[in-house]
Amino acid sequence: MALAVPAQAREPNNVCVDAVSYLPLDAEMVGLDSNGVPALGTYERISPDGRFVLRSFSGARLGEVSLIELPADTAGRLAVYRTPLSNEAFPVQGTWRYVVDVDGRHFRFADVVQQQEQAKPRFQGGMRGFYAAAAELTRVKSDDKSLVWIRSMSWPQGDRGGQGTGPLQVRTMGVRDQGDLVEVVSDSGPQFICGARGSVDGGVYTLPMISVDGLEFSAIPINPRVGQPSMRVYGLANDALAAAHPCDLRVDLHAAPGKAVFGFAGARSAMLIYTDNASVYFVDRHPALRDQVFRIEDTQTQVLASAFPGLTRDGRIVFGASWKECPSRGVCLDRAGYVVADPYQNPDYRQQLQRLGLSPDKACITRRDVLQERRRFATQHGLKP
Repeated sequence: MALAVPAQAREPNNVCVDAVSYLPLDAEMVGLDSNGVPALGTYERISPDGRFVLRSFSGARLGEVSLIELPADTAGRLAVYRTPLSNEAFPVQGTWRYVVDVDGRHFRFADVVQQQEQAKPRFQGGMRGFYAAAAELTRVKSDDKSLVWIRSMSWPQGDRGGQGTGPLQVRTMGVRDQGDLVEVVSDSGPQFICGARGSVDGGVYTLPMISVDGLEFSAIPINPRVGQPSMRVYGLANDALAAAHPCDLRVDLHAAPGKAVFGFAGARSAMLIYTDNASVYFVDRHPALRDQVFRIEDTQTQVLASAFPGLTRDGRIVFGASWKECPSRGVCLDRAGYVVADPYQNPDYRQQLQRLGLSPDKACITRRDVLQERRRFATQHGLKP
C-alpha cells in the first residue's frame, strides 16, 4: 500500500514506489510446496538492482539452484532460469560479476542468465563449502583495470563444532578478467581472523555475512566471554593483500536474529536488515538510530518471511515470503513469492527521524530510481534491460 507521494514527485517515473508490494509466484512455474502454495527457496540472494533472486533448494521443477527474474513493478511477470549451480551457491556481492558454486567454481553471472544450465565456470578459487559468502573489493586502487579483487568468507572448518559454527576465515583473490581469459593472479590463501577478540568473543561464531564492499562482516559469537550472544558487525582491512584484519567492533544489535545483511552505503552508512520470527527488520546505522529496529509490515496483510532479505542499491528491501491475499469480497487466498518494501516510507522510521530532527537519505524510492539501477546492472552485465 503506497503512502502519500511527495509534492515534488509529479512525473510518472518520479512517483514513489509502493511502500510494500507483492510479487506472487506461479505454481505452474515453480511447483507447489507441502502446504500447497508456490514453492520458495530456502537460501535466497537479491541482485543489486532487485531484478534477480538466486535461490537454492528450488525443488524438482527447477533443480537445485534457480534464478527468479522479478519485474520492475507489480504489473510485470516473473521469469525463471535454470542454473548448473549446487545448493548454497552464492553471488560475489556488490557487482554480481560472478556467482560461485560451493566447490569454488566461479561462473560469470551473464553466462548463467544467457546460457542457463549450459554455462561453464570461468575459474576456481576462494573459500568453499556451505555458508560461504563473497564480495568484490571495489575500492582497491590499481593501474590494472582488468584486475578484480574478491574477498570470500567461510566457516566452519572441517569437523570443528556443529553445523554452521566455527572460527572465521577469509581469503582474498586478485583475478585478471580479460573477457574470454580469466585467471587468478594473486591469492592470500585462507586466513583465520579475529583471534585477538578471543578474550571478549571466544573463538566460535555463527551466521557470518560479508558486506557488499567486503570491508565489514556480521556474525554472532556463540560463547562470548563478555555479555550474551548477539549479532555484531566488525571491520575488515581496506587492503587486498592485508596480512591481518582488525575485526574491530562497529555495531552490536544486542539480539540474536538470523543473518544480518548489509545494504549499499547511503548518505550516512549502509543499513542492516535481518529476519527474526518470520518478520523482516531494518537498522539505520546513524549513531542516534542504530539501537532501534524497524519492522517491515503492512497492516492489511499478514506476511511470513521465509528467508533472509536483501537490500538493493536503490534501497529497497526484497525477501521471499508467504501471505494471504484477501479481496474485498470472497475467500482469502494463500500466496507465496517476493515482497518489496521501501524503508524510507516506513511510518515508524519516519516518525523517529522527525523526532530526532534528522533527514532521511531520500523521501522515498522512486520508479526512476528502480529503472536507473536496472539499466545500470543490465549494462554492466551485457543483458537486455
